[in-house]
Amino acid sequence: MKDCSEDIGSRLALRVAAEAEAWEAPRDVEGLAFVDATDMPVLDVGRFLSDPNEEERRRLGAEVRDACERVGFMYLKNHGLSALDRAFAAAREMKSFEEKTALRRGQGFVMSGNRVLPERSTANYNESFIVKRIDTLDDVPWPNDAFRDVVEAMAADYERLAKRILPLYAEAFGMPPDYFLPFFEHPVFRMRLATYDATPPGQFGISPHVDTSFFTLLASTDYSGLVLYSTKKRAWLRALDIPGALVVNTGQLLAQLSNDTWPATRHYVVARAPRISVPFFFNATASVPVPVVPSCVDDDHPAKYPPISYLTSQAAAQGE
Repeated sequence: MKDCSEDIGSRLALRVAAEAEAWEAPRDVEGLAFVDATDMPVLDVGRFLSDPNEEERRRLGAEVRDACERVGFMYLKNHGLSALDRAFAAAREMKSFEEKTALRRGQGFVMSGNRVLPERSTANYNESFIVKRIDTLDDVPWPNDAFRDVVEAMAADYERLAKRILPLYAEAFGMPPDYFLPFFEHPVFRMRLATYDATPPGQFGISPHVDTSFFTLLASTDYSGLVLYSTKKRAWLRALDIPGALVVNTGQLLAQLSNDTWPATRHYVVARAPRISVPFFFNATASVPVPVVPSCVDDDHPAKYPPISYLTSQAAAQGE
């Protein structure tokens, strides 16, 4: 008998792509309202990262739950990333590289005007270098060793932070703080160093999409080009630019694990001026199936999804 999880990723990829083409996403964002604290709350994780005690975990877990149930986006302050400035500098530098290995197996350079990641009928006006780790980063087409050192340091920084905030997500679900850790012993991740010029009129810097990840950590030099959809307000909203903060958003995998009680929020980018963006898409260990969280299942709400591994997920089906 065929495992019903085998094609769930492909079916989700086709469904989300079809839905995205129908979203009425404004390309002129100047008249859009900005988010407020109810749309994208600001969480200060500094105290928890220095002393991950139960009181802080419970306080922040409640904030994570509220944000993820309502909108799926939030800011993180005092996150402690040390390699961020060097990553921004490397992104600026890469535009001048003479040799740029084209994207293969989801890694390498994509040029401005591409129609991949996300694959849409509309173009994505940014230039990016993308890395992905399933086992190692050794097969990345690195342009040079110095660039590799910076990118690997940034990825390691992100991975440490992602693992350290997993207990907050467990707390948000009412589960033991170590609930997610066995699923993330060797997490899959994808990281993108993206440079944007001002988006041409009527186009997208990144086309409307939802992330396929468990969650995404995003650092940017300017968040005001990020636009997200509020189902509560039934409106597209622009993110506020909060220098030094990260943006965190729920991906499709985490939405499934919540039994669809947490949304994977649609979003896109229209850059009003040159900007750099470094998103980190965080997923569980490749071959480990992750079930719907037990606290999201009862007699009246059975699990909508079988246990899903990265290898059977929407991310893998889309080459992400």
